Amino acid sequence: MYKRVEHCRICNSKNLHKYVDFGLMPLANSYLDPKGQNQEPTFPLSVFFCKDCYLSTLSIVVDPKVMFSQYAYKSSISKTFQEHCLAMAEQVQSLLGSKPLLVVDIASNDGCLLREFKKKGFKILGVEPAQNLAKEANAEGITTLPEFWSASTVQSIRSSHGLVDVITATNVFAHVDDVHGFVQNVKQALSDNGLLIIEVPYCLNLIRKREFDTIYHEHLSYFLVKPIITLFESEGMEVRDVQEFPIHGGTIRVFVTKKNNSVVEKNQKNIDRFLKMEKDENLYELSEYIKFANRLLDVKIDLLQLLCKLKREQKKIAAFAASAKGNTLLNYCGISSDFVEFIVDETPEKQDHLYAGNRIPIFGLPELEKQKPDYLLILAWNFVKEIMEKTKPYQEHGGRYIIPIPSVKVVSSLDDL
Repeated sequence: MYKRVEHCRICNSKNLHKYVDFGLMPLANSYLDPKGQNQEPTFPLSVFFCKDCYLSTLSIVVDPKVMFSQYAYKSSISKTFQEHCLAMAEQVQSLLGSKPLLVVDIASNDGCLLREFKKKGFKILGVEPAQNLAKEANAEGITTLPEFWSASTVQSIRSSHGLVDVITATNVFAHVDDVHGFVQNVKQALSDNGLLIIEVPYCLNLIRKREFDTIYHEHLSYFLVKPIITLFESEGMEVRDVQEFPIHGGTIRVFVTKKNNSVVEKNQKNIDRFLKMEKDENLYELSEYIKFANRLLDVKIDLLQLLCKLKREQKKIAAFAASAKGNTLLNYCGISSDFVEFIVDETPEKQDHLYAGNRIPIFGLPELEKQKPDYLLILAWNFVKEIMEKTKPYQEHGGRYIIPIPSVKVVSSLDDL
């Protein structure tokens, strides 16, 4: 069900050094039937640093068919992400014009991003391996191929649609093992003046802000700008611009083209700014990653001490969002239903299930009003403002929030952030 990583997926170096080891962990987006008695599978979760190209990578690769054939997370559940998608569609329209270009979104989920492109007159096509999500998108009129991005998928797209003007890959590039094959397939699909836009969590924020809960089995790679440039240069493509956005705790948007592209200008100043920032933060040195790993225990101790104190005071504690990152946080800290009695989540597919590993029950939002916990641990802290807006009645009745990352703090309202 998994294979061990022996060399860097970008530069092929074997100069890999482990700096984080969480031991055996369940898959982050797995949710258990409470009637079932089977023990869910666990897999090693540790991270290597490549001393030659500066990529961080998991030590194993779980079979993607195990992780992605059915998928519970839906992009459209978050208003914040919907707004982010709208802004991207507007940016592409501003950059390339309003003529009816073909946009292909890789790992298109439920069509959240393509929906915004469609509204602006673009031709759209999704590629989504999760059968449940592809079916849902197609039912909504967002044409979606229910398969992984591959050479055969590209051949099919070229036969039916021709070359592609824009390829988007948001929150998927970090999931890819064969990144060279992925890029080669993009080159085959893209027109000469076409544009690839990828979005990935920025490894600088992982280290600087202690965002260790973004480490889970789906995220095979943790990218700085420098190894991204190395990858695309090795495949005859060129990074034309890099921009950062606050979504998901800090995301970089990378604009990539073929070298002969005459439409998208290169923003070398922006690129150099990111490279300087990475060097200034010492992120090309293993020592910085070891320091990061040593600081993780502080978050674990602080969170457990707070929860123990609250339980001694007979406080009821729940959590919001049965997210992938929340799974890493709770299982690393050893937090079970002894501390967190239940989780509320808006995704119907997650409700009435158990969180993998810790077996905490997951319910819909009405459970918050029903049980009235004193404290709510926000697991999807990257959407903290949106979550606090959604739960205003909880605040008004005296409920308080625990935000775990980058350091543990308790707040009562948005004014405390």
